[in-house]
Amino acid sequence: MATILNSTGFDAGLPANVDAEKTILGAILLDNAAHAEAAEKLSADDFSLDSHQRIYMRMGDLLNEQRAVDIVTLSNELARYKEIEAVGGVAYLASLTEGLPRRPVIEEYVKIVKDKALLRRLMAICSTAIARAADQSEPALEVLGAAEAGLLEVSEKSVSGGLVPLYEVVANSFGSIDNLYKQSREVTGLATDFYELDKMTSGFQKGELIIIAARPSMGKTAFAINICQNAAVNHQAVVAVFSLEMSKESLLRRMLASQAWVDQRKLQTGFIAREDQVKLEKALNDLVESRLFIDDTAGISLAEMRAKARRLRQMNGKLDLVMVDYLQLMSATLPSAGGKRYENRTQEVSAISRGLKALAKELDVPVVALSQLSRSSERRGEDKRPLLSDLRESGSIEQDADVVMFIHREVYYNHDKDSMSEADKAKSEIIIAKQRNGPTDTVHLNFISKFTRFDNPDAGHEMME
Repeated sequence: MATILNSTGFDAGLPANVDAEKTILGAILLDNAAHAEAAEKLSADDFSLDSHQRIYMRMGDLLNEQRAVDIVTLSNELARYKEIEAVGGVAYLASLTEGLPRRPVIEEYVKIVKDKALLRRLMAICSTAIARAADQSEPALEVLGAAEAGLLEVSEKSVSGGLVPLYEVVANSFGSIDNLYKQSREVTGLATDFYELDKMTSGFQKGELIIIAARPSMGKTAFAINICQNAAVNHQAVVAVFSLEMSKESLLRRMLASQAWVDQRKLQTGFIAREDQVKLEKALNDLVESRLFIDDTAGISLAEMRAKARRLRQMNGKLDLVMVDYLQLMSATLPSAGGKRYENRTQEVSAISRGLKALAKELDVPVVALSQLSRSSERRGEDKRPLLSDLRESGSIEQDADVVMFIHREVYYNHDKDSMSEADKAKSEIIIAKQRNGPTDTVHLNFISKFTRFDNPDAGHEMME
């Protein structure tokens, strides 16, 4: 980020500690080994003065070429780039070492310079946001999103760690071999309550982007909503559902039928038997008491979604799952914001998938995004199961995703459905085609369409129409 400079090289109104900067540069001149300590935490633009930025960069250039850094070599390097006068000449370089011990300790000075640089960056982000807000030419959410993105970038850079000893990694990950054994037998993430799926994935893990993709009418929305319901109702999870295709009311009807195990057609017609009414009342109560939140804003942008998800986490003290239905209906920027324009839709979808992965990492939650598949699978021979290549027309989704699941139901391609039994019609495959931290395989479930419900094969719920 550019430093705001005046004719003297620095705006006196910005946070800085010039003496700490001079001490670091002087220490490197006296003991070149000090550069390694400084370089671990500081970059050139962490220095407030333009002259100090130039000096620090040329020191780094010399050391990268395995050359010594002293008054002579440094002044020669600065002169080669026609910068020697801009930094104050040889006399200023010599003044950097005045009053310093032969081997000065710079740890505290590095902390001071880094802290002042962070304050300057925060001021720059806020100043930009104020200017854009005052201009009033952009939607407020776009200005907010840009400010949040800037703050997130600064935050990530300020807390990024260096090399960590292995014992710390072990302590933070699983602690002991006994704990590792226990984890291998448990669902360590958010349970879906589809037992074989949980066994293969250990649940949905924090910070992961999970893609559920299928051709239309395969049950993508039903499967994802079932996962959200199970998490919210059975595990008291806080769940955010961004439904870009269906309204809140339509989604509620689906969820109610699914939760109550009542034929959704009865909800549409109003012909509800007394026993179904009792089930619906209980299901509605379960849903109302859960912390499941729905937003049905059409064409929602990444900035809007991030802002709403962050606010939900703040209001509830936590956020356990974000679901997006579906990815291709999102926009990378607000349509009226005058933001970045993409050459084609594939580039924009790539930006969206990268943004969803960043959202998962930022909020430390699993993000489940539904995605349409290309028609490639339908043009294949007898085996029409989807492949990862069917996603490639959708930008970088495959690359960004930690887990990619496909839904495949053979009944979809059977031209003689009347000859199939209800059990065969219900057979569904959840194909785990990619899992960054686990195996790939196929999980078998039943899809009972009248309930818009996926279920474990051994659950024994009625499938007859």
